[in-house]
Amino acid sequence: MTLVRIKRHLDFVEMREAPAKAFTKSFVLQVRPNDKSETRVGFTVSKKISKLAVVRNRLRRQMREIVRLSQDVVTKYPSHDLILIARSEAVNRDYHQLEKDFAYLLDHVHEVTDDKKDSD
Repeated sequence: MTLVRIKRHLDFVEMREAPAKAFTKSFVLQVRPNDKSETRVGFTVSKKISKLAVVRNRLRRQMREIVRLSQDVVTKYPSHDLILIARSEAVNRDYHQLEKDFAYLLDHVHEVTDDKKDSD
């Protein structure tokens, strides 16, 4: 399995109806199965987070690095689309806190997707 970036706007729009979502103070994670043999990840940092592009870009780089270093993403979610959305609190948190928030999201969303499978 590979990890691929989501870049198309249409893919982001389709994720609004994602069946599984999880929230922390720093991030929102949306997860949806796809029909590809790869795990795809997209990142969103809006201007509501900061008007300064420097701040948004730094946060986006940190998010990409956190996902890149996380081995759980591909193993827990093969053939899924994930969108990681930054929240305003993410700007004030250090890198290690962001890592912990992302790890929590992966565990929490995994439980939510398992619950949905059990109820079907």
